[in-house]
Amino acid sequence: MRPSADAKTPPQKGKRRVLALSMSMSMSMAIALLVAGCATPRLSPVDTNAYWSGRMAIQVLKDPPESLSAGFELQGSAQAGEMVLLSPIGTTLARLDWTPQGAHLAQGQQQVSSPSLQKLGARLTGTELPIAALFEWLAGRPAEAPGWQVDLSSHAQGRISAERREPSPGAVLRIALDR
Repeated sequence: MRPSADAKTPPQKGKRRVLALSMSMSMSMAIALLVAGCATPRLSPVDTNAYWSGRMAIQVLKDPPESLSAGFELQGSAQAGEMVLLSPIGTTLARLDWTPQGAHLAQGQQQVSSPSLQKLGARLTGTELPIAALFEWLAGRPAEAPGWQVDLSSHAQGRISAERREPSPGAVLRIALDR
């Protein structure tokens, strides 16, 4: 039986719900694809004794101060290895790899090579870091680095801090290792 022409039909709430649900599912799928597209492949540890991950912050005490804060994955030694710097959501900010023959830095589409890991590291962080000493500090062993004072008292809790007073400008390095 057909309704009469003068009878009003209620708004089609069912169609609206289906449309809203469809739009919601489309948005969820778009977000999932965006997150999956931003996922960064992690380093595969070759030697767990030479692999570290966590967060690092470097502040260069210039006027105005410069700072870098990122998650990281690092493996290898001062002679050969690789490091990935990660944003808070896990995307790759930079990838640095090195061998005795030289070092390579990739930041987005920018690629830079250098015969010196020290100089390439300074380009990335804004200051020269004591690379050889840093690997010792990560392993919980004290190591001398000219101008730097390291605090390893919280290494068992995954915390390392170091400060450079000389040469100017000073710098502060803080590392929080994942445990």
